[in-house]
Amino acid sequence: TQTKGVPGFPDISLSSSSVYGQTVREGGKMKIATDIAEMERVLGGLLDEHTVNEQFKVLRAFRAVLFLSVEDLSTVRNVPRPMLLNHLFSRAGDALLSPYKVAGWTPPQYVAWLYSHPYEVVDMIQGTIQWYEDMIRESGAPSFDPIYPHIIKLLQS
Repeated sequence: TQTKGVPGFPDISLSSSSVYGQTVREGGKMKIATDIAEMERVLGGLLDEHTVNEQFKVLRAFRAVLFLSVEDLSTVRNVPRPMLLNHLFSRAGDALLSPYKVAGWTPPQYVAWLYSHPYEVVDMIQGTIQWYEDMIRESGAPSFDPIYPHIIKLLQS
């Protein structure tokens, strides 16, 4: 879907918003939700219901995900699993680092990697979980982050 004079604008904007929204920790969810709602409003004026693409639908669904309980996330079907997995990290405590932090990247570096490696995202998340499990065992911590079982459940689905 494109606007006149701006090739690919909605696709790029929608995709970028969805990806950045995955990396924001819990404290930033209102800002992301507001940004997504504003983008929907602006793009909704540019697109008619016949030209609304899949990315627009995913972005709209992702905004709702921001406010679901962790337990309800496993029932979401209209947001790609890698997005949900990345989002779960945003709800975790400080010890359960996001994949980009484990890799030593910044959020923009991770976003660039997500664009260029879309089929490797789940593998990277599994690697992050393996790193976290090893770290917990080595530190002798008494338990895992409450988000951890939800990530495992979604990885196995």
